[in-house]
Amino acid sequence: MKPDYEIGMTSLPGNGEIAQELRVLAAYLAFEGQSIYRVLAYQKAAREFGQLTDSVALATLEGRLTELPGVGPAIEAKVREYVETGRIAQLEKLRSSYPEGVLEVAELDGAGPKTARRLWDELRIDSLLAVKAAAEAGRIRALKGMGAKSEAKLLSSAETALARGPAPAPRRLLGHVEEPARRLLQALLDHPAVAQAEIAGSFRRRRSTVRDLDLVASTDEPETVGRFFGALPLVARVEQSGLTKVLIHTHNDLDVDLRLVPPASFGNLLQHATGSAQHNVELRGFSQKRGLRVNEYNVEEVQTGKAHPCAEEAAVYELLGLSWIPPELREGRGEIQAALEGALPNLVNREDLRGDLHVHSDWSDGRRTIEDMAIAARDRGLEYICISDHSKSIGMGIGVSDDDLRRQSEEIRLLNARLDGIELLAGSEVDILADGEIDLPDDLLASLGFVVASIHSGFQQPVERIMARFRSALENPFVDAIGHPSGRLLGRREGYALDIEELAGTAAATGTMLEINASYDRLDLRAAHARRAKELGALVVISSDAHSPRGFDLLPYGVGEARRGWLEAKDVANTRPLEDFRGLLRRSQR
Repeated sequence: MKPDYEIGMTSLPGNGEIAQELRVLAAYLAFEGQSIYRVLAYQKAAREFGQLTDSVALATLEGRLTELPGVGPAIEAKVREYVETGRIAQLEKLRSSYPEGVLEVAELDGAGPKTARRLWDELRIDSLLAVKAAAEAGRIRALKGMGAKSEAKLLSSAETALARGPAPAPRRLLGHVEEPARRLLQALLDHPAVAQAEIAGSFRRRRSTVRDLDLVASTDEPETVGRFFGALPLVARVEQSGLTKVLIHTHNDLDVDLRLVPPASFGNLLQHATGSAQHNVELRGFSQKRGLRVNEYNVEEVQTGKAHPCAEEAAVYELLGLSWIPPELREGRGEIQAALEGALPNLVNREDLRGDLHVHSDWSDGRRTIEDMAIAARDRGLEYICISDHSKSIGMGIGVSDDDLRRQSEEIRLLNARLDGIELLAGSEVDILADGEIDLPDDLLASLGFVVASIHSGFQQPVERIMARFRSALENPFVDAIGHPSGRLLGRREGYALDIEELAGTAAATGTMLEINASYDRLDLRAAHARRAKELGALVVISSDAHSPRGFDLLPYGVGEARRGWLEAKDVANTRPLEDFRGLLRRSQR
């Protein structure tokens, strides 16, 4: 179908395309055993380019690329070569020298670039299928230093990857989509022909990851607004344009769907486009039982055909006899019945948070001093924070020794004596070791104001072993919270096996809090687990895990996950004033 009007397109490569070329180049360089610093530089550039909203290609042609952090002449030259010729000569040479399947082998659990190179050099293994065949034939164990255990691990990893098949369309971290989403929304709101505009879809429901972006706007001049939207600087190309819908692709490879309606139907479209699919299916079924039909333009009376357009979203739910349902709850998990019964939770808000109980400083892997972090927290309206630097067993040279932790506690005491408007707690993020032990002695734990215990190793242990480690920590009277309880890293690591029933039940019984880590690549506890923790009587604490002042700005992501878990302010411990919060701790009751 021909669009209602034409919008120009650009032939410049997108940021994701450029990032992928650098990513593959870095993988080949690692495979060849080249300098780790060079490999890391290309990997970092690929990550940065993939997240940028403005055109990397255009910045290159205008000579601005090296203004970006970490982009030196070598990377700039590679990007310029690709933008101008469509290829990188060094990468083409590497592709002609080694099959690209060797890179898949390098990504297997139990492999890595060095092992993948050995498998290629000695056995000519060039794919996941080749790994499987060689392992089944016992050829890998024959290599010096490999053995049957290594072979079995590679076989299992290859079989898992083959069973998984091609990767699905990638989902983006909510935090990576936030900035372009807000810029696009603000551009719409600033246009004089736009009456109302909002971000919808999974973004508005605050899902931890999103596949694409949905925006809705009301206007009496859809053609004007569509032309304007397609010409915004963030737009790499326009996929479709019309009077009701504009599809664009941004420079950072984000697909964006803008829907346009007259102002009288804005509430209908916002409700429809927010979803989820399951929520909308259940809402349609609910409305049909009441003789109504819900769509993106109105609520229609089935018998009479009378249509009720809704300029405000709340009016849609009101016509159905329901309370307005917050977007975070619209997942088809009982929210419609709760709205009918007037039993929807009064969800926690960012403004409810008074403290942050998981903050790092330059004593471990943080990037700023304790005082800097305290002032930044105060500037963001927090009343108290806990400095929770890593304990000694974290490794990598960043853990704080027992003696240094005592000295840090004294520094915090002195800061409290001279800083106004913020109270600092001396704490620690202690390791739950592989045998379940905590890596600080009880006398030192007892001297601290708050202790969060986390698992940072042994992720492959079976669920029984993981839960035994958690039980040991939960039963320690000086452990106040369990940090990022599932260990997941979104898009990178699934996390270890976890029994949420046992974890939350034991946490409730021992009075230990469970953390929602607000880092948007964690958001752990996830919403479903947070809801179950609430049902079992466990208190939650929303913490930023801040490593710099900007880390405090992650707290809204943790609040979003808490809201998706149906949590109210009373379910979140750090919504309380400091003295009330202290009263919740087991150490205060000893």
